[in-house]
Amino acid sequence: MTKRRSASVAAAAMLLAVSTHPRQGARAEQAAAAVATPPPLTKFEKAPPGEAEQIAQIIALTTQLLEMRYPEGMARRGVHPKDHGCVKATFTVNSDIPENFRVGVFATPGKKYPAWIRFSNATPFLAPDLGKGGPDSRGMAIKLIGVEGETLLNEPGAKTQDFLLINLPAFAFPNVSEYLEVTKIQLANNDDIRPFFANMTPEKQKTAAVVTKIKQTNVGNPLESPYFSAAPFLYGSDRVAKFSVTPRSAEKTPVPANPTTNYLREAMKKSLDPANGKPAVFDFKVQLRNDESLPIEDATAEWSETTAPQQNVATIEIGQQDFDNAFQVTECEHMAFTPWHGLTAHRPIGGINRLRRDVYIASSTFRSQPKEPTGFPKWPW
Repeated sequence: MTKRRSASVAAAAMLLAVSTHPRQGARAEQAAAAVATPPPLTKFEKAPPGEAEQIAQIIALTTQLLEMRYPEGMARRGVHPKDHGCVKATFTVNSDIPENFRVGVFATPGKKYPAWIRFSNATPFLAPDLGKGGPDSRGMAIKLIGVEGETLLNEPGAKTQDFLLINLPAFAFPNVSEYLEVTKIQLANNDDIRPFFANMTPEKQKTAAVVTKIKQTNVGNPLESPYFSAAPFLYGSDRVAKFSVTPRSAEKTPVPANPTTNYLREAMKKSLDPANGKPAVFDFKVQLRNDESLPIEDATAEWSETTAPQQNVATIEIGQQDFDNAFQVTECEHMAFTPWHGLTAHRPIGGINRLRRDVYIASSTFRSQPKEPTGFPKWPW
């Protein structure tokens, strides 16, 4: 496996360097080389043959997509490049968390973590919040600072735990193979993925069903939407879980009749206005896998809450703040969020998560991201 992965990464580096500016080619090779040998599969996972080679191809194609989208200047994130707001928050483990949920960052009742939270849009470019095709997938990326325990990527000083969530409980692509196919189509068709659905296989039908739900899910304010990890994670050494976040407020801001380009940022600014707004509070939940029929390797599959109920384990509070300032916007843009920033107790599992590990590392390296933060910055106000 190690030799095959090394050969795959070398092939990816060569592919990345083709037809690029010399500086971009060097960055591309660095991005591919940054992807280290992955850890062994857990007992819950089963990778299909050829997956490592497919991931190497996706790394190459993703970097070429970034070069295509940003031929000059700073490349933005490969996914969720547009933020609606990046805010400071406090993440508190519930004082009454049940004993069997006290794992990893949730081990100590009442424990508080400072956190960054980035709300975002999944369009490939910095497009209007509501395009002609209807709503897009929305994201909520949480970065806890100052976690304790063994971390996954062994980055010096990286004591952070990231939770990456989207506003539906299922990903649009079930596995690495389908993601490779759509990435090839993106590069060949200038990010137009409609040809992907020309031949509707059973796997593509899963994707089409999720995309339909995305287009039917309007969000008027990112602070009023639920969010889901969609993919599974370890919960300790011998259990598996999915995560979700639910707003406590029952308010539902309607989408404006004539929405502005950045109406979601505007809604967040109004909600968190230091003078007239109020804190936004969310419940962080864990859904433990208690039945082997609940899929691990199909990221489009939802876990029934009847079979696996949700348990509140922590509270997120986003205080009133002026987040739309140059310092905070820049600080967040320079951050890297990945589900592989975190503790071994919350290791991502399943094919899509294995893909995310390598692609996020390569993308972050290509974008020359700095090291993980150890606290909130002290700006010269």
